[in-house]
Amino acid sequence: MELIVVAGGREEHVHVEEISAGRFVVRVGEWAYEIDAAEAGAASHSLLIDGRQYEVMVTGGRAGRYRVSNGGNQSEVSVSDPLTYKARVEGRVAGAAGRRRVTAYMPGRVVAVLVEAGSRVAAGAGLVVLEAMKMENEIQAEVDCVIHQILVAPQQAVEAGDPLFEIE
Repeated sequence: MELIVVAGGREEHVHVEEISAGRFVVRVGEWAYEIDAAEAGAASHSLLIDGRQYEVMVTGGRAGRYRVSNGGNQSEVSVSDPLTYKARVEGRVAGAAGRRRVTAYMPGRVVAVLVEAGSRVAAGAGLVVLEAMKMENEIQAEVDCVIHQILVAPQQAVEAGDPLFEIE
């Protein structure tokens, strides 16, 4: 699974591969980490990373934003798939007001359209599901908005840069 993680103003491309139940290889840039993960409570996780033990609390999750605590350290972290991340960045670049067009991050196929034109949606709501690189990626609304126009249909192939929908 490919993810974009933003924390402390730093953006990282992260690849997560589950090698068995609760065991992962996580690649961050050129670095790779072996991780054994177990839930230790509702929001608490016990992680063994390259032989070192960490107790981590993770809360939040609305629109891919989390608060991560480890001992006395606390961070705000944003986690999204590449398609959702691109939609967020394009929304910011286009500005907070007015109509914005969101485009595909990479080639793929539209699996589902989750909203209709004219719908008012909240930040974090799913809009379109794309299959890219054999993975389904849900494009979510970055902000509360109105869906002005849907520009794709289920089963439609899209290329990187093709318009998916317009929001206002």
